[in-house]
Amino acid sequence: MQELNYENLLPATFPGYSFASFNRDLHMKKLQKLTLLFSFALAGCYAMGQKAQEQLNGVLWMQTSVEFQVSTVQAFRFAELRVRDALRDPKWTASLEQSSEYEQLPPAVITDVDETVLDNSPFQARLVRGNTEFDAAKWNSWVNEARADALPGAKEFISFLKANGVTVFYVTNRSQERSTLDNIQRVLDPDVTPEQVLCKNEKPGWGSDKTSRRAFLAKKYRILLLLGDDYNDFTFLGAVSPENRIRKAQAQSDFWGRKWILISNPLYGSWERALYESGSSESDKLITKYRFLKTKN
Repeated sequence: MQELNYENLLPATFPGYSFASFNRDLHMKKLQKLTLLFSFALAGCYAMGQKAQEQLNGVLWMQTSVEFQVSTVQAFRFAELRVRDALRDPKWTASLEQSSEYEQLPPAVITDVDETVLDNSPFQARLVRGNTEFDAAKWNSWVNEARADALPGAKEFISFLKANGVTVFYVTNRSQERSTLDNIQRVLDPDVTPEQVLCKNEKPGWGSDKTSRRAFLAKKYRILLLLGDDYNDFTFLGAVSPENRIRKAQAQSDFWGRKWILISNPLYGSWERALYESGSSESDKLITKYRFLKTKN
């Protein structure tokens, strides 16, 4: 049987179309498929580590910049000034849960723990290095290591409070009381007691909303100051839009910088969850974040 000569057959079947053209088009189609497959693979790899890479600059800012160190030190120094004012004014209270009959109570300050007095940026750095997302098991393991350092200025602030007879309470949504206590004793205050660390679900009704724990303390102490890195460390917001968060902050403007001291946290927080609906995929979250960008174009 005579072997078919495709190079001669093509011009006869498709006038003006040479074998070289056919071969070139076949090559181009293969190249397009390979490019498409590579693009999908690249997008998949990006999506896998997208959240971790988004945090790279924030982690580096916390770990390497003098600006971050200065910002936390000045926040704690300013907090000292506000505490001095509060000690001179028996009618002063920073707690919305405290409305009457608190003037004669002993003074106290309530602070959050993570990214307020303890620095967990090494945990976030591990996620970035490993190109992985947040995982509760990894977080619990980090907490149990009890190796977080104090944020700049935090230890000095707590020493100031102790020297002035002010009790410090650590209201945290961690659940590992023993590890948290060990960490605080190691880097902040060796004298802190278990009663000063109020963890989530430690008692019935102590959920992630910290209102019940603040109310518990407000019955026994006059609350001079609240410190945190998230709006919910001061009052519970729930699921509200970024616009409503801003409106509420404006309505409570008398508290900010006077009775409520915010520590900057570039890594995570309820502000980010307010941008998108619960249960959104990572790709949908990213798309939504881009929609919130303001370019003034």
